[in-house]
Amino acid sequence: MTWLGEQLDRIADEMPERDLGLRALAVHQRRRRNVMTLAAAVVVVVTVLAATVGVRALSAEPPAATQPPAPPELSDIRIGLVPSVESAPVILAMEMGYFEEEGLTVGALIVSGPGTVVPQVASDQLDLAQTDYVTVFRTNEAGMKFKIVAGLYQARSGSFSVTVKAGSTIRTAADLRRKRVAIPNLGGLAQETLAAVLKRAGLALADVVLVETPYPEMMNALEKGRVDAALAAEPFVTPDRLKGRTRVVADAMTGEFANLYTAGVTATEKWVSRNPRTLAAFQRALAKAQRLIAADPQRVREVLPRYTKLSKEEAANVTSGSYPAKLDLAEIQRVADLAYAYKLLKRPVRDIGSAVAEGGS
Repeated sequence: MTWLGEQLDRIADEMPERDLGLRALAVHQRRRRNVMTLAAAVVVVVTVLAATVGVRALSAEPPAATQPPAPPELSDIRIGLVPSVESAPVILAMEMGYFEEEGLTVGALIVSGPGTVVPQVASDQLDLAQTDYVTVFRTNEAGMKFKIVAGLYQARSGSFSVTVKAGSTIRTAADLRRKRVAIPNLGGLAQETLAAVLKRAGLALADVVLVETPYPEMMNALEKGRVDAALAAEPFVTPDRLKGRTRVVADAMTGEFANLYTAGVTATEKWVSRNPRTLAAFQRALAKAQRLIAADPQRVREVLPRYTKLSKEEAANVTSGSYPAKLDLAEIQRVADLAYAYKLLKRPVRDIGSAVAEGGS
């Protein structure tokens, strides 16, 4: 209420008969004030309603369209694989079309062993390669920069064994003194594993002659007498044993090597930094295959004949471990600690995470 309105009201109340003109003016002022107040209230209500309707309209609007993810830097990649049970998830991912779903075409090259792929990856002949973790640690210790980009396999009892011909006079690991023993590559996990087998038997690596022999050639080397024993991995253990061609003298995956992480995928640090989206796509497809195997382990035996010489019947009896979709850094550290303990590394690995690419763990 304005000052003028208050004064008119007071005067009109005090002198109603003496000045009807002033009274009329006061009534007019009251009515005008009421109309203005009502109009202001209407403005406020309309404003509030408009704001409410506006908020509701905004909340009902569809969200802005998200940008599709950028494609991988590379559409075609090459990976080196050892023909063992360890590489099964890569082959399965190829057959199931998981790589294609991620925009990748993956070409697999069968290689003789983990040690042979290092120069191929370093020279860009291969983008990725299956290898053992000890080989990666030794490569980095020598001054090269390699990364573990994904895990592949966790061994179980029976998946790595020292075998001999069925008619051999070698009965236990202690009988290997001065014998020729085949391993897939020198300086890698196989050598470390054999060292542990010999140690449990009271021997050392110096007590045997190491002969570098790819897994698929070990049986022939035994039959031809080029070696006396072999540290074999599945699927090169059970089928030959069941056929009566070989005999197992020692299980390599026992004691401190029980449930060991034996194989993963590696790439150079340079390749990883240049192709982060390609690597992420590969990791997603591989992990999908590993989860499929976890849900249905029979998938491994079904896929083995596709990249080995095994028949379906032979593959059905193969011993396989597990295929963790997530890399356990504590388990990788255990491999590194064993490699140092068995003198395959000159120095202990202090920062295991620095050897693993993002997304690989």
